[in-house]
Amino acid sequence: MSGGTVRERFENFLRWTVEVEYPAHARFLPEGEREAFGDYYKNLPKPGDAPALARMLRGTWRGDAGWTARWIAERPNARVLDAGSGFGTFAMLYASVGAQVTAVDLRPDRLAAAERRLAFHRESTGVALPVRNLRADLTRPWEEPVDLVWVYNAISHIDPLEPFLAQVRDHLRPGGVLVVGDINGGNPVHQRRLAGLRSEVHQEYVAPDGQRHTYAVERTFTPREMRDAMEKSGLRIVHHELYWGGLGVLPDLLYEGVVRPLQTQWQLGTRRARRQLVVAGRAA
Repeated sequence: MSGGTVRERFENFLRWTVEVEYPAHARFLPEGEREAFGDYYKNLPKPGDAPALARMLRGTWRGDAGWTARWIAERPNARVLDAGSGFGTFAMLYASVGAQVTAVDLRPDRLAAAERRLAFHRESTGVALPVRNLRADLTRPWEEPVDLVWVYNAISHIDPLEPFLAQVRDHLRPGGVLVVGDINGGNPVHQRRLAGLRSEVHQEYVAPDGQRHTYAVERTFTPREMRDAMEKSGLRIVHHELYWGGLGVLPDLLYEGVVRPLQTQWQLGTRRARRQLVVAGRAA
């Protein structure tokens, strides 16, 4: 999995997840971790379903993760911090395309599952991915300088957000970026769904060892709110895309000629787009 172009390595890892890892996860994950992992990834294509797998690969490459993988590939041995890494999928994906990754999460059960996944990857492929899983609260001071901070579906859980963004600003190396992939909080469909899932945004997470952390439940951001939060914290927006869905099914000609240019016009469809990608660097 270490050879080939960045897209080949990117897709090879995702294929491994679908065709090798997911069918075997009950063997190497214990009860509890196994059920949580299986439920989280239950919508993966079924092994052998080539059309569904092709759609997933194409859509993922065209979306926020593909953008990030291409950025990493241009910077050999880039140091990446995966903030809110969960089961570690993106940490492993970015390591597979050349990054040195520190994956950080509050939940020890998620980190334990991520460690077992790394071991299974090494066992099944012979490749040891350069990923370090770390339990930490990133709203508190941290030390390592990094080239890229990746936050996927986690910016809405980090609370308070301002200290985290200040740490990002202070720890980005020259030319480094914060990359946020999240839902578009301005979409009314998301707003109605989330209103039924939680009544209070600001809550508390208590770890099994008793450590307590403030925690937000789907504190969503519209595109403008996302930009304002970054800029208020001394970060400069360098790239912003909105995604309407369907990235995996669009023909190349239509996607490259029409949809991709429209995605970068973040002012368009701020209530209709499903997701957004925001990239920010340190302000001059």
